[in-house]
Parts: sequence; C-alpha cells; structure tokens
Amino acid sequence: MAKVYLFGYYGFGNLGDELFARYFLSRIREAFPETGLVLLTGDPRSRPEFGEERISRWNLPRLANLLQPGDLLVGGGGSIFQDATSKRSLLYYLALLNTADRREARVMLFGHGFGPLSTLGALATGRALRKVRALSCRDPYSAELLKKMGVTCDRFRVGVDPLWDLPEIEPPGPPGPGQAERRQEWRPAKKKKPAALPVIGVFLRRDRERYKFALLKAVEREFPGSVRLFALAPGDASGLQGTAVRPWSRPAVFMENQVQLEKACAGLSLVIGERLHGLLFAARQGIPGIGLGDDPKITAFCRELGWASFSWREPDLGDKIRKELAELWPSYAYARQKTLAVREKMMAAAREDRLWFLERIREDLC
Repeated sequence: MAKVYLFGYYGFGNLGDELFARYFLSRIREAFPETGLVLLTGDPRSRPEFGEERISRWNLPRLANLLQPGDLLVGGGGSIFQDATSKRSLLYYLALLNTADRREARVMLFGHGFGPLSTLGALATGRALRKVRALSCRDPYSAELLKKMGVTCDRFRVGVDPLWDLPEIEPPGPPGPGQAERRQEWRPAKKKKPAALPVIGVFLRRDRERYKFALLKAVEREFPGSVRLFALAPGDASGLQGTAVRPWSRPAVFMENQVQLEKACAGLSLVIGERLHGLLFAARQGIPGIGLGDDPKITAFCRELGWASFSWREPDLGDKIRKELAELWPSYAYARQKTLAVREKMMAAAREDRLWFLERIREDLC
C-alpha cells in the first residue's frame, strides 16, 4: 500500500513551520486513517502525534531505499523554494524531488510560497517543479513567479496560507477603542472612552538589529510603553535580546506553540512584523497590522489584508511607521472591521484549499 511522506522545514523550532507539520499530519491522518504516514524532520527523535513515523530529513540514501513506486512525497507549506536566505537549502529540496522522481514516487506541493530565486535557482527550480503531479501556492506573487519560470501543472491552484485553516485554540482578544464585536462579526460599539494607548506586538527576525532598535524607538516615541517584542524562532529570540527599546523594556518572548501565540495576540491592539505567521495569527483575531521587510511574501500578505507594508530600505522608515500608527489608532474600529472581513474570506478559502489537496491525494492513493 502506498505511503505518504511529508516534508518541509520541520524540526528546527520555527513555530510557523512546526504548525505546518502538525496541520498537514492531522489533516492527512483524519482523511486517510489507514495510510502509512512518514514525516521528514530535522528532529527525528521528537514524539509522533498522529501515528506517523519520523525519520531524518538529511538521510536521502535511506529515503531512496524507503520510497516505492506510487508513494506520495508531499510538500506542506512554507517558503522552502527560494535561495535568498540559503542556496544549500534550495539544493536540498531539489535533490529531494529528484530522489522521488528516480524512485517513481509522485510529488505534490501544497500551500507553498515560491521565491525569491536567483536566475540559476529559478532555472533549476522550474525544471524540478514541472514534474510535480499537483501544485498549489499561497499567494498571487508565487503564482506569477511560477508562470515566469514556465511551470505548468494540470492540477494547479492559487490558494492562501494553510494556517488560515488551523483550528483555533484561544478566544479572541479584548476589544480595542471604539470596538465591541464578537468572534464572527463586527458590531458598532457603544459609546465609551477609548483606550489611551494601544498594545503593539512586534514580530522581528534576528538580523538588522541596529535598524530594528531605531524602529522600536520610533514606535515608543509615538506610544510610550506600548511595545511587546515577540520571536517565532529560537534564533530570533537570542538575536533580539539586546534590541531593547529602553533599559527597562521586556526582552523578546519566544512563542513555542500555538497556545502561547494565540494568547499573546489576544492581548494586542495592533501588530507590526516581518514574521508572516505573527501577522497571520493577529489577523485571525481581527487585529490590524503593518508589514515590514523586503520579503515578497510579507508584501503579498499585507496587500491581501489591505495593510500598509514597508521595506527596511525605505528612507525615514521610523517616521513613516509613526505616521501610519498615528493615523491607524484613531480609526481602529474601522481597521478592525476590515481585517475581520478579510479574515472570513481567507479562512473560507483555506477550507476550500484543504478539500482540494485532500482530493488530489485521494486521486493518487486510490
């Protein structure tokens, strides 16, 4: 009987990627309870949660021996097909796809972001992706890049990030100024005195600390005492420890699981970040935000949400962030209403994506 092998950037402590692994394992196991399920992970000693077998992602010779003709190699979420941060990482994933092709296993990719890619990276990636049997990407930017690379697939879908479909654990956060809505709908607020200051969650990566220090100082000047700094990967937490806004500011708090992340977002009024899933989890609770950084996935996400997004290379970035916050906070109820409306659309699209990818797996397993 054919098995499903799930791969991604799993087993390295990055919360978004660990949630991808849990999401895809649970969905596949629920739909195909009798199918053998194997997770390729950087931490093969971790405890299985859904009856899956866990093997080291690095042992490609062993994987070549395990894969049988007709097995499915399934990529689940993340920006793994890019070489802006690591060319070695891209080469690994292309080698993995090549191994599956040589063993006559079937490759399917679901919910990925694609790019940025160098010229050589795009050529190699395009050649590999033209062999996959089903392919979905999470944003229009990725779809356009695939088109430019000449990637075509009979079973292709432009969807949204799979974590929009992740079951919720915690209830939404407390209302902000001028806002009194429930989880599923926005309702006009009763007249009351708005909160004087927002609570602003900031999700940053560990690089460019000097620029990030200046950014946080600018936010603090606009709303003193408002910043809460969060990390979604162990390296972010250690790298940002010195990025304090003031000597008495709290250090970056590392979010280790979904419960912690949802609790953190529940206490926020606004969010600023260059970590996609920090922005996404805030948006899942209707919290408006601002995107940061030069990664196209952040730009694409903010465009879909109707949020502002700024590059680190922008001149006078701190002043622009301060101005955006100064305009956003007085109209908070309206901004939250818009975020909630887009959230419902994205969650509905993610449910449709889930049905689509499970049907593609069913077609090739049967």
